[in-house]
Amino acid sequence: MKKALSIMFIACIAMLFSACHKDGVFNPSKKISKIYSINSTGQKYLKEVWSWNKDNTLDKIDFYDGNIYKTYNFTYDKKRLTRINDYSNKRATEYKYDNQGLKEASYYSNGVLVETYTFTHKNGKITQITETYYNNYKGGDERFDMNPLQFVMPEEMSSAAFETSKKIKKDCKSISTYNYDLTWEKNNVTKMTYSNYLSGDTYTYEAQYDNKKNPYYGAYLSFYFESDIINQSKNNVTHIEYTVIDDGETYREIENFEYKYDGQWPTTKRYFDGEYTYSLEYEYTK
Repeated sequence: MKKALSIMFIACIAMLFSACHKDGVFNPSKKISKIYSINSTGQKYLKEVWSWNKDNTLDKIDFYDGNIYKTYNFTYDKKRLTRINDYSNKRATEYKYDNQGLKEASYYSNGVLVETYTFTHKNGKITQITETYYNNYKGGDERFDMNPLQFVMPEEMSSAAFETSKKIKKDCKSISTYNYDLTWEKNNVTKMTYSNYLSGDTYTYEAQYDNKKNPYYGAYLSFYFESDIINQSKNNVTHIEYTVIDDGETYREIENFEYKYDGQWPTTKRYFDGEYTYSLEYEYTK
């Protein structure tokens, strides 16, 4: 009887641990309510407002630039995220799962399929993502309006890499495929290589982390997965070194982050490179 109880106890603990890391389920013990941006002169601006449902799922994020300029609405199936809608810009991302976890994500603009992502898992972690970009969207360049790195680092600092990536997709004449290969150290992604074998362009991101809790851990928050990859890391990124090879030319940049904490949770995230400073300030629900 004692042995049976022990086995049951171990099984329950294993189930609890697995549930905490289930793909598509975002339920942090401390939940963001507002995010402010602080520029290099110390001016503070409301950037995002997060609203939560009674079942602890994320309901929506309102984005501000003085006033609300867009909203992400989240849809679930038994607390597992199935769709993000940005109704004002007619964009949506749909998520599908299998026994391994996240299987596929599809990004739509104006109802037209723009990109799909398929996922390979190993030992319970995503180790490769294959992105297929379809050159079948006949609208304007609004499909490229969203910076894929916006939830990883300040948009201003990631613009060079984003512009290169945007150019590759804009110039492609047919279906184009890209791979993301991920390297993990415990529960953090320490390296990501993004490659387009047709053009030979590659991006390599190498990241370092602290030992505190990442409030984005487990969240799918954007229409592109470059950002969500880092959100799958348990701790907060402190250093990113990225190398871009574009048309035979090599570019390197280093970005650093430091934090202020309330216990294990960050209250301020500061970007710095010796010349430029940008900060985010977090408020949490009571």
